[in-house]
Amino acid sequence: MAHSSCFSILPSTGAPWVIPSALQLLLLLLTLLSIRYWLQLLTTRQLTSVFPLNPHRYQLEFSFPVLLAMLWIAIQFVSSLEREWGEWHQTLAPSQPVTVEQIMQSSLITFCFGTILILMLALAHFDAIQKLGFRLNEIRQQLRDGAVGFLLALLPVTALLLLTYPFRSEESLHPFFLLLKAEPHFSTISWIFISAVFVAPLFEELIYRVLFQGWLERLLPPYAAILVSSLVFSIVHGFPDCIPLFPLALVLGTLFYYRRSYFSIVMTHALFNAVNLALALANQQNSA
Repeated sequence: MAHSSCFSILPSTGAPWVIPSALQLLLLLLTLLSIRYWLQLLTTRQLTSVFPLNPHRYQLEFSFPVLLAMLWIAIQFVSSLEREWGEWHQTLAPSQPVTVEQIMQSSLITFCFGTILILMLALAHFDAIQKLGFRLNEIRQQLRDGAVGFLLALLPVTALLLLTYPFRSEESLHPFFLLLKAEPHFSTISWIFISAVFVAPLFEELIYRVLFQGWLERLLPPYAAILVSSLVFSIVHGFPDCIPLFPLALVLGTLFYYRRSYFSIVMTHALFNAVNLALALANQQNSA
């Protein structure tokens, strides 16, 4: 079974929360850098001061890859709403830990599906593949854009994580964290890292930004396309994570629109998941 890739690192209400000193310094540095870019945005009041607009873009027509992406989103969306309905009416069984084998299988299927979608895009839009975001030039700039995207998302996501803390419980923990608590082995950590930091960002950014948002931009104004794709992305991840993940999705959508770089949005998403996973592992180790 596939699971949403973004997850919060806050423990359930009443659980101890311990962050090692080294990670505290890292978080402080990241926070200061985040404040620096937000001040730059507030001073200039221009997104192009952070993300210069890339004029080389291509708006997707409705095609088979877009249809497959929308079907996948629809399945995840309905599943998320059913899960929330069951939790609201207390008819849903508590989350059970997934197994390492399930993570391996899910990662392989997801990676293969994503690869097929990219190949289909390349065959259908060979001349415009770079304008869809698959650029191999300006690698350093794309790395910089991905890092800045992560820093811009850090402050609002952290603030909303803290605000939603009272709504978190043991039952709302991501299945990956339940598995980590039950089997804190190297193989478990490795496969969760591969799934959350590599496979999921590659696949979800392809689905939500390149295909879904890329198609919406043909139908809607840019801000509306970003808003719709961000709302859907957030809702799929369920309550309460949908609230702090909404600003992350807005940053990802904005970054993709301005820079048209698949690599940059994957990097932003991967950095977010990597930091969350590192903090969760450090907290678990110190709480043991």
